[in-house]
Amino acid sequence: MSRSRVLVVIAIAVALVSAQCLVAPPLATAGTLYLNACSHLGDDGQDTDVSGAVWQSKAGAAYALYNRCPQHGSFQIATTRNPGGGTTAQWATITPPAIEIVHAQTPVDDVLVDSHLKGDGFRASFFWQGGAQAIAPQNSCCGGMDYGSGINRSLGPSRWFGFEVSCSYSPPCGNPPAQLLDVSGVQLTAIDTTPPSLVAQGSGNIWYQSARWIRGSNWSASFQASADDGICGMEAIIDGGTVAGPSDPNPNQHSWTQCPDPQTMGLTIDTTRYPDGPMSLTLAARDAASPANVSAPSETLHVDNQPVGLTLTGPTDSPSTAGTQYVDATATAGPSGVSGIACSTDGSPYQWHSGASAQIPVTGVGEHQVICYGQNSAIDPYGSPGRSPTQSWRLKIGQPTELAVGFKRVVDALRCHPARKRIHVPGRWVTIHRHHKLIHVRRRGHSRVIRVVRCHPRTAARHVTVYKTIARHGKKIHVPVTKTVRVVLLPHVVYERTRRLRFGHGTTISGWLGTTSGTALPREPVAILTAADNGANHWRVARTTTTRSDGSWSVHLRAGPSRLIEAIYGGGPTTESTVSGQVKVIVPSKIRLHIQPTHIHWGATIRISGRVLGGYIPQGKLLRLRIGAEGVSGTVGIPDVSPNGRFRTTYTFAPGAGTVRYWFSVSTLSESSYAFAPSSSRRVYVTVGP
Repeated sequence: MSRSRVLVVIAIAVALVSAQCLVAPPLATAGTLYLNACSHLGDDGQDTDVSGAVWQSKAGAAYALYNRCPQHGSFQIATTRNPGGGTTAQWATITPPAIEIVHAQTPVDDVLVDSHLKGDGFRASFFWQGGAQAIAPQNSCCGGMDYGSGINRSLGPSRWFGFEVSCSYSPPCGNPPAQLLDVSGVQLTAIDTTPPSLVAQGSGNIWYQSARWIRGSNWSASFQASADDGICGMEAIIDGGTVAGPSDPNPNQHSWTQCPDPQTMGLTIDTTRYPDGPMSLTLAARDAASPANVSAPSETLHVDNQPVGLTLTGPTDSPSTAGTQYVDATATAGPSGVSGIACSTDGSPYQWHSGASAQIPVTGVGEHQVICYGQNSAIDPYGSPGRSPTQSWRLKIGQPTELAVGFKRVVDALRCHPARKRIHVPGRWVTIHRHHKLIHVRRRGHSRVIRVVRCHPRTAARHVTVYKTIARHGKKIHVPVTKTVRVVLLPHVVYERTRRLRFGHGTTISGWLGTTSGTALPREPVAILTAADNGANHWRVARTTTTRSDGSWSVHLRAGPSRLIEAIYGGGPTTESTVSGQVKVIVPSKIRLHIQPTHIHWGATIRISGRVLGGYIPQGKLLRLRIGAEGVSGTVGIPDVSPNGRFRTTYTFAPGAGTVRYWFSVSTLSESSYAFAPSSSRRVYVTVGP
């Protein structure tokens, strides 16, 4: 084969290797490699592969071997003195384990041998695993060298190939020094059927997470590929999208390892860029063969980047009598599901609860706090599963309380009256000054009258039954006898639910706060709420107070309309809130009445005016006008009243005779929207005469 044809073959091989694209094709079962050696094929003969130097020399002591390829020369075998019989000198290449040589070719006129090679007792040949081919002089060349027979044949396959010169004489060979063999070009064709080996780097690599759910960013997916003939291209295919890795478009055909080896592709994956659920991952690498041997293992990962949610529900305030309380924790998660819920009560270590829901028991009087977070089954690159934000729930378990309220009144009070009492003051010694000296003088006893208050308890007649012993028929028997006795009534306090007040007067309301077991609660705040008794149910805080050491309290309420009153206790760290029953203050309305004139003749007219005090006046007929004289009375009209409470009307007397003294009075009617009880004004008298 001519040199130009060899170069064309080499160019086609390089183009085929460069044209391999980074996809995930089926694994190749065979691939072809070309090795071009020495200067006539553009090689300096000094390249290495994964095993070391590509071309290695071996010779006895009488030989000299030179690599003149970098000087546009050849691999040379020469002698320095007469070699002994059976000695050998050779140049050879040994392939890495995965590569086998199947063809060898030397370009025309690329092999030179000594013209007297055979006559000097030497023999030259090509050799390989299981075979050899002699090199014989063919045509005269130059400088005592002839063109030798080259090689163009299929081999083995063989893991080595070389050329050598050996001395075939028993006595020493040749006439040294002499140039024996020059080879300036060798093209070897080899096959590689082994796909590259791939290893994902790092124990935390995403490649090793196929059995788990994953989440988050910055996942390492770096992997390393290795092949005896080198790695010419790498890629990763993530959920159908290709990420290109290192590539070498120009394999080195002067070495069996024609691309870098090993080769590493650095890669990180952000799972948040992909949908939740299955995500395919393929790692691929190709070697230098043509067609390339490709390794493209695939696996399916599972992604869950959904946030984890957690809700807490339960009571916020519960009496201690209700028993153990429970806070319900419910977690939600994406496709990986909820692995569990961790909760801490009052700062205790977190307790793990498997599943998506948990009930956290809370006991003991006082304020409690439950803190929880939910967790899913998807881990991030650091091995941490997804967690929900921490949620907290506050719960108070308090002792039940009761709050009494009412108007305090003393019943069966003592009957007291003032009196005079004479007392005797006994004599005593006193110290006085006399003539600038202190002397003791005895005062005589005497009597004097003082004022005192004498009190007597109230008594009441009570029927009691006693048993009297009598003799009957010679036997003593007990018979019941009822008699009346007077007993002392002790003063005691009672609480009334209703109190009637005069218009413009306040009152004092009292109460007691304690637990249902009867324990007083001292120094606790109590709010007194009032609402006008007009059906509007508008409550407001009228007063606040603090209980005394015995749990009692009292406040003074200012004057106002008829009101509903209740007390509220908001509870404490260990006690429950409570509301008292309602009590009521009844306040009658106040009406001022004026009539002019008060002395008139029959047939005249009087002017009646006045005002209803107390503020708000409802619309409608609130008032009635009554008139009476000499034991006879009746309603004669209902004057209108303005929103400010003022009213005005007239009354005309019919003709009559004699003198009559009439009285007039204005009363309020019962109105549900009016916060005062019905009442009447004072009577105003008008004298009518001739």
